Amino acid sequence: MLKLLIVDDDALTRKGIRMLMPWKEHQMEIIGEASNGKEALTFLASHAVDLVLVDLDMPVMDGMTFIREASALYPQLSFVVLTIHTEFETIQNILRMGAIDYIAKTQFDKENFDQILERIHSSILKKYAAGQSIPELKWKNSKILYPYIYALITAEPDTDEPAAQFQELNGLSRDFYELLPGIWVFTDTRMEFIFPQSFPNTMLLRILDVSEMTYDNLAKLLRNYRKNMFFYDYKPQKAIYSKHAYELREQEYIEDTETLNQLKQEWLSLNWVHENDLFEKIRFDLQNSRLKPSALYHLLVALETIWNTSYSELTGETAALPPVFHSWNEVEDWLMHVYEKTNYFQTASKYSGTVVRSILNVKTWVDGHYAEAIDTAEVARSAQMSYGYFSRCFHDVIGVSFSDYCISLRIEKAKGLLRTTDRPIWQVAEDVGYGDEKYFSRLFKKVVGCAPSEYRRQE
Repeated sequence: MLKLLIVDDDALTRKGIRMLMPWKEHQMEIIGEASNGKEALTFLASHAVDLVLVDLDMPVMDGMTFIREASALYPQLSFVVLTIHTEFETIQNILRMGAIDYIAKTQFDKENFDQILERIHSSILKKYAAGQSIPELKWKNSKILYPYIYALITAEPDTDEPAAQFQELNGLSRDFYELLPGIWVFTDTRMEFIFPQSFPNTMLLRILDVSEMTYDNLAKLLRNYRKNMFFYDYKPQKAIYSKHAYELREQEYIEDTETLNQLKQEWLSLNWVHENDLFEKIRFDLQNSRLKPSALYHLLVALETIWNTSYSELTGETAALPPVFHSWNEVEDWLMHVYEKTNYFQTASKYSGTVVRSILNVKTWVDGHYAEAIDTAEVARSAQMSYGYFSRCFHDVIGVSFSDYCISLRIEKAKGLLRTTDRPIWQVAEDVGYGDEKYFSRLFKKVVGCAPSEYRRQE
C-alpha cells in the first residue's frame, strides 16, 4: 500500500477525503492527517510517507511553503495539491513546484473518485519508472510471461480469509500475490483445485490471453470487472470460471432514461405480485439489463418503499433490504422472498385473486391521490363493484374501512408536513385533501389526540 498523509486546515474536508474515496481499491492507505504545513513536517519526521495530499491555503504554513521544505528534506516524496484555484497560471506553478497532480475541490464528487485516484496512481508509477520504484509497485509494472493466469476475487475486500484458506489447501506458498485488496493472482499448471468449505462471494477465475500484459494493466481490468460484471457473473458454485482478458473490460450498461424508467415502472407498479408469468418475465429482464449495481440498488430501495406502503400493514411484515448486495444471486433471493411473502398473503385471502387485485389497485390509487376529493361510490364503480360489496371487500382485504383508510392516510401525510414544513394549518389541510381547516383540525385532534398546532410544537 502507498502511505498517504492529508494536509488541510478544514477538518470536514479531511474527513470527507478519508471516508468517501476508495483508497484500498487503488493500493493506497491514509496513515495520518495534519491541519497545516508545520504539523505535516513534524509528522514526516517520524513516519514513512509516500504521498501527501496538501491544501494550498492554510494558516501557520501554507501548501507552497510546505512543498518546498518537504521536497528538500524528502526527495522521494510525492505531492498532490488540493485547490479551489483552477486558473492555468496557478496550476502551472503547482506542477513546477514538484507536485505530480492536483485535485480541484470544485470537481470533487463521487462520480470522479476512481478517475482521480487512477490518475494519481499512474503518475506515481511514471515518476518511479526509472528504477526508483517503490518495491511493491515494481513487480506490478512487469510483464506477465504466461498465456493464462489465475485470479481469486472476493466481493468483500476487507477480508483475506477465503484466500488464506484456498492458498493453504492447495499448497500455494509461493507466487501467490495480492494484486489489489480482495484480488490475488497466481500461476499454476493445474486445472483443478480444492476449495474451502466456506467460500462466500468468492470466485476463482482463469484469465486467458494475458501474455505480454503488465500486472498493473491486469489490475485495472480486474478492478473494473469486480466493480461491475463480477456482480452478475458470480455463482455460489465452487468452480473455475474462464474469461479472456478482453472480456474483463466494462460492458455496455443501460444508461438511457427511457429504458431505466420502464424497468422502474414494471417493478413499482406491483402488477407482478398477481401474476407468476409477469414476475418471471420482469425478473429476467432486470437481470439481463445489467444495470450497474448502484443503479440496481436504488431501484430496489424504491421497490422496498412501495411494497411496505402497500403490504406491510396487510401482512404484518416488512420487506427490508440488506445494507449491501454482493451479487445478483443475493438480489434474486431477496426478490423471491418478497414475492413469496406477497403470494402467501393472497393465497390466504378468502377472495379471488381478481377481487384482491382490484382492491389493492384502489388502495394504490388512493395512496397517490389522497389530496383530491374522493367519492367512495365513484371509486366502487371504477372497481366494477357495488357500493356495499366494495366496502365489505375493502375492509376484509385491507383491514379497515375505506373511509378510515383515507382518513388515516391523510392524517399521516399531514403529520409529516407539520414536522418538516412551516406551512400554515389551512394550507396543510388543503395539501392533504381537506378544504375546511376547522373540520381538519377537529378530525386531526380526534385521531392524534392533540390539535395540529400543538402537534407541531411538540415535534
